Amino acid sequence: MEENASPKIVPQDWDDFVQFITEHRDEIAEGQYDLRIEKDWARDLGDHDLLLLVEHCPSSRLTIASASRSVAVLDRLALDDSSDVREAVADNSRCSTKTLNILSKDYVAAVRMAVAGNLNVSEEVLERLTGDPANYVRWGVAHNEKTSTSVLATLLTDRDSYVSDEAKKNPNAPKKGWLTRLFSR
Repeated sequence: MEENASPKIVPQDWDDFVQFITEHRDEIAEGQYDLRIEKDWARDLGDHDLLLLVEHCPSSRLTIASASRSVAVLDRLALDDSSDVREAVADNSRCSTKTLNILSKDYVAAVRMAVAGNLNVSEEVLERLTGDPANYVRWGVAHNEKTSTSVLATLLTDRDSYVSDEAKKNPNAPKKGWLTRLFSR
């Protein structure tokens, strides 16, 4: 991503921030300012203002991706050029299943791992990600408490011990019967 030549603006508090947006909306839309936002502010700002910042203030995108409660904003940020922003979207608990399905095919493994750990991910995506070439993506599937017993059964035999060990720790992991536990000692 190109470095924006716009002056970076860091408001001191919420009131200063809202006042600046109100007074300079047109200039922000023209790319004259690059506002930096705080997480708390991203949670409280409406979609209209968040989308304005997403489109014209690169310094705000990562914070908005991690803190926004808006599905529409997260859907827009899922298309961002920055893998850090896409990863933050995939890690956001408000991210929709539809968007997680799209991000599960991202070329960056860290984004796929964030998808694997999100509780909104579909069972079909979790099942597909058990075959991911990156061990930490499979570890994310093993760690997700939404992962089904049948998917975890596959991960229990994963070639990577970190993945199989994590699958054993999952509360949904298949339980061995008392006879199996007795004779496996």
